[in-house]
Amino acid sequence: MGRVIASVGRIALVAKPWRGGLGTYVGMALEELFPGRVLQLHTYPDTAQDKLRYRLDRKAWRSRLTEHISNLDADVILFLNLLPEFAALPVRPGYIAWLTDSPEPALGLLGPFSRVFISDPGYEAMVTDAIGIDRYAGVLPFACQPLMHRWVARREDAQGFCYIANRDAKRDHVLRYLFENGRSVHVYGNYFLRHSLFWHHPSCFRPSIANRRMGAVYARYLASLNIHAEVVRCGTNMRTFECAAYGVPQLVEYRPGLEALFDIDREIYVFNGVQELFAMMEEVEADVGEAHARAARAYERALAEHTYAHRIREILTKL
Repeated sequence: MGRVIASVGRIALVAKPWRGGLGTYVGMALEELFPGRVLQLHTYPDTAQDKLRYRLDRKAWRSRLTEHISNLDADVILFLNLLPEFAALPVRPGYIAWLTDSPEPALGLLGPFSRVFISDPGYEAMVTDAIGIDRYAGVLPFACQPLMHRWVARREDAQGFCYIANRDAKRDHVLRYLFENGRSVHVYGNYFLRHSLFWHHPSCFRPSIANRRMGAVYARYLASLNIHAEVVRCGTNMRTFECAAYGVPQLVEYRPGLEALFDIDREIYVFNGVQELFAMMEEVEADVGEAHARAARAYERALAEHTYAHRIREILTKL
């Protein structure tokens, strides 16, 4: 692998500029592997001048970005976010797309890409039908970024459960069941002040937090919940890997293929349905020592197999 990394003169990343998101984590891993050789391009403006140009003429702004990408002197360009204008890019061997969550909106934009990865194996048939088997590079799960997601020391007064997540119809069902059965889980995210669940159970909700503060939040609780959004068909989302790197005990909703990423009997708690979740919360409260032991094993697994540096190395082996 060292020879492969050395052979890449320059590598570019095309992603959303949201702080603490996938683009940030992958960008940090690229800088670690290719110091001084990484160029990052954003698919949305992140300066005041650029935002003004974008508002005046979004299509022109995106067209300039597309032209800039087509003229880049880079051996590899990894795309984490696709814009409609990217369909006009020339076909090049170094163009790599990583489709996350539901890839359906991007299927018509994949002509220029020599390799296409997906984060969710549940969408494999959809992608191979669209691009053929030759350009399909396989499943590339999410991961953790050890520079951001670091082991957190549990506070002595830690108690209860937390959940950091955005709104989702399926999540609503699970949260409603918990609240109505006496479980006051603290939910951090965009439910706050913006959803009927908040108005019925205001004491259970907290405002959104910056990703850099997640570790401090987790330290206050016995464990974290992870209820998958409707778009997740198989595997798991980003949060499972992040909590593992924080050393946080976690209760994760089962999806097919999750057992290939973590040991569901020794590293994380896994539940199917709200009644199983309720029972597992009681199990964690009854044996906190076992919960911490699982979290420690998940932490070791995450750092050994599930960092974004691991994912980038996998991408390079399939060029």
